[in-house]
Amino acid sequence: MSLYIGIPILMIAAALQSVWVEDLHILGGRPDLVLLLVVTWAIIRGANDGVLWGFVGGMCCDLLSGGVFGLWTLSLTVVGFLAGQSWVHALGPTVMRLALMSALGTLIGHGLLLLMMGLLGYQAAPAITLPTVALPAALLNLILSPFSFTLLVWVHRRIQPPTGALA
Repeated sequence: MSLYIGIPILMIAAALQSVWVEDLHILGGRPDLVLLLVVTWAIIRGANDGVLWGFVGGMCCDLLSGGVFGLWTLSLTVVGFLAGQSWVHALGPTVMRLALMSALGTLIGHGLLLLMMGLLGYQAAPAITLPTVALPAALLNLILSPFSFTLLVWVHRRIQPPTGALA
């Protein structure tokens, strides 16, 4: 059920990310809208939905990027899986979990992208890219996480059947 609303949300986010956010550089980085939505949904709904949203969001990003197809898909699927794990709930209140996982998910996602690019023979410079691109992106995603949470909690409440209703 979550993909009926998730696919359009992720497609719009991927389009915004590749068209508008691509030219937006703050502190050397830019927010990763799709990654942020995947992490947020995984925290709200768990690992299964996190993996689904990561896979679909990654496919949308791969289709719109000029890079090797599958890198974003694998990266966001792993991030969605990790963000939806039960141990994440031990990190504290929802706001803290969301902020930490948004930042950590961004660093893991970028790290996986760099690792896979290196394995495929592309010149990836993790020593330069992580501090100049991934860290600012993690900070921006951390700052934007309450906005994605507000949006997706609203969506979650609209698609969830009322308690006691027959499914």
